[in-house]
Amino acid sequence: MDWLQIKKQIATDYKNQAQQLGFQANPALIRTFETRDKFDELNIIFKGNYKLNFNNRLGDKDLIILLSCLEEFKDYIKHIDLSYNNISDSGAEALSKILPRLINLESLNLSSNQIGSAGGVLIADGIRELSQLVYLNLNQNNLQTKGAMSIGEVLFHNNILLELNLGNNGIDHDGIIGLTSILNWKNQKLQILNVDNPVYQSIGQETAIHFGKMFHSNRSLQKVSLQKHNFNCDAIYILSEHLLENNKLRVLDLTANRISFKGCEAIAKYLCGEYCVLESLILTSNRTGHYGAKAIAQALSKNRSLIHLDMVRNDIDDNGLKMIAESLETNEMLVSLKLYHNHFGQLALQAFHKYRVKHSRSCKLLIDQFHKLAEKFWDFHTYIVDTHIEMAYVEQNIPYDIYVSTHNYIN
Repeated sequence: MDWLQIKKQIATDYKNQAQQLGFQANPALIRTFETRDKFDELNIIFKGNYKLNFNNRLGDKDLIILLSCLEEFKDYIKHIDLSYNNISDSGAEALSKILPRLINLESLNLSSNQIGSAGGVLIADGIRELSQLVYLNLNQNNLQTKGAMSIGEVLFHNNILLELNLGNNGIDHDGIIGLTSILNWKNQKLQILNVDNPVYQSIGQETAIHFGKMFHSNRSLQKVSLQKHNFNCDAIYILSEHLLENNKLRVLDLTANRISFKGCEAIAKYLCGEYCVLESLILTSNRTGHYGAKAIAQALSKNRSLIHLDMVRNDIDDNGLKMIAESLETNEMLVSLKLYHNHFGQLALQAFHKYRVKHSRSCKLLIDQFHKLAEKFWDFHTYIVDTHIEMAYVEQNIPYDIYVSTHNYIN
């Protein structure tokens, strides 16, 4: 099929219908459908944060008219990405009516819109029977607990969905417990879960035990993001103890919690565990400090699964950083390390610089013998100035996901 011609037809139908309704057609949307893209198929991709769409984001009226123009081609649509637009419950209602008929839809991204709990319920009803949908992203909306639970209920019957993102939706304590309960005993298919930044009304750590039970029972989750859950060391101890027999989890994001050295000790025990296969640990913006760094460093000397470690902004002192550097001497797996915005002094800088120089020589030997380079990706670089070591920040945008292995870092 001539997809460019079909897209131009959709753009023309959209302009005509908008004119009939006395509505100003969205010029960026028209341009999107009239321009050839790299995909030889009919995907509905209109990201509001794209530089050419920024001032012409999609609203409810735009979406309602567009959906009416897509009815004829609904069987060919595989991917919908309408992130960073101005879609509210009215747009979600219109979308929910066509969703059950999109029998080949594989991904739906509505992140960073204005969809509320009513819209969440409607979207859940629309996707309930879709047999090809593997990706659903509703991050940065306002689904709240009612909308999130409706999406969660889909997991009762859906054994297809692989990735679910419900972060930053104002989900409360009850909503989080409901989602974890479903994943605890009913759904064993979902691989990636994001429930960042819930809204807890209590100062307790009640949800930690439910996440713990989920980690203990669930055998499909490989990547979980728990940013801004206000977890303290007691909560991290509960999570870590339940993770001791988990041999599936590969990525754990605990950014912006309240983890100090006791929590790091619990994490270290997990990292040294017999069943640990964790490849990426993200502890950005916590309170690990000197003793937390010491616990993680001791674990690094024994762990053989971690590929990526992020401890940016953790108030780690010079000696704590030095211990992490020294642990690298006995760890050949860790290739991606982020430590910037901690308290580097000469002790740590000298230790990291010494390791870097030694590793560079080893890499040269590998190149000479095997034509391979096991590169290290740090977020800082060390160099000599006069008689001391200085450092500079290095941007490392490595796409890390559950399918990353050390083979991706060897050329």
